[in-house]
Amino acid sequence: MRSMGYGGTIDAVIGKLSRFLHLRQTDNDTSHELGPYLDLSVEALLPDPGGSPLVHRARKLNPLDRFDTLSWRSAHVPRSAAYARRHQGEYAKNLTAWARWLRPRSGRRRSILLHVHGWLEPGSWIEEGTLLPIFYRELGVDVAHIQLPFHGRRSPAGQLFHGEWFWTADLVRSLEAVTQAVTDVRSAMAYFRALGYQEVGVSGLSLGGCIAMLLACVEPAPDYVVPMIAHLELAEAVEEAPILWRMKKDLERFGIDRRERKAIFDRIPFSHARPTLELDRQLWVAAREDGYLKADLVEKQWHEWGEPPIHWIAGGHMTFPIALDSIVAKMRPLPRHAMR
Repeated sequence: MRSMGYGGTIDAVIGKLSRFLHLRQTDNDTSHELGPYLDLSVEALLPDPGGSPLVHRARKLNPLDRFDTLSWRSAHVPRSAAYARRHQGEYAKNLTAWARWLRPRSGRRRSILLHVHGWLEPGSWIEEGTLLPIFYRELGVDVAHIQLPFHGRRSPAGQLFHGEWFWTADLVRSLEAVTQAVTDVRSAMAYFRALGYQEVGVSGLSLGGCIAMLLACVEPAPDYVVPMIAHLELAEAVEEAPILWRMKKDLERFGIDRRERKAIFDRIPFSHARPTLELDRQLWVAAREDGYLKADLVEKQWHEWGEPPIHWIAGGHMTFPIALDSIVAKMRPLPRHAMR
């Protein structure tokens, strides 16, 4: 048997520690309400939200803050009438989408990269202090960080932690969260194009990488995408990722066994989605020892997508920052209108 490397070991440890985070079970079984989400094309499940939203740009109060704060009303329209009541009521914080925008002090560059963070991240400050300034400096692009539903400023009262309600055994809420995330990034793309950017790319990490992949499958697509440590094989992720143990356990408690879980996810178009974006406008980043989104599943989907450029890094899901220099080096050719 092949021994687990340091990356896989760290992923396994964090997966076990997550049991102390996901203490609360989900009691809302919405599997009987999934009809509006099943057997659709990816285009039907992820409709174009339309043109540029009306965006409010907050004035910087802190002179050391290099980022503008943007907000707009999410254009997401729930497919479920029952969920729409929750969306407008107890989840009303998700009605406002947020982004943080880094650009030159005066004006802007010709190219911008939108970045979508991972599941359970508490706010934008992590990327603002690390990843985004590196993209800004090394790639020669402006950057904007898009906040996922149920995270950061979008956390409704009642969540025990950021992102708790994004991905759970409440399958309707989980699917609505994914589709809303895609909608909000597409609205941001339209806004920045309307401002005059000649090029809009999208990168994402883990869950954010899944959103970036879905964006490559619908029109209008970004100019390029960089999904990092991500795949769209949701059924396998629920079965294999230790960090999703609570979701799996709750589904089993609802009487939805592995065979039925697979049958449900096979009827949701995400894993069957195929890109409209050219192969050379994609860069996949995958970890050989990923303990959550396994390398063999990434490779399976990579073959199905026509084998776009892929950068394999050592280590696992949680240790990807160690490879950041090589990731940025691989990303450099993608922005065609960068200012370097």
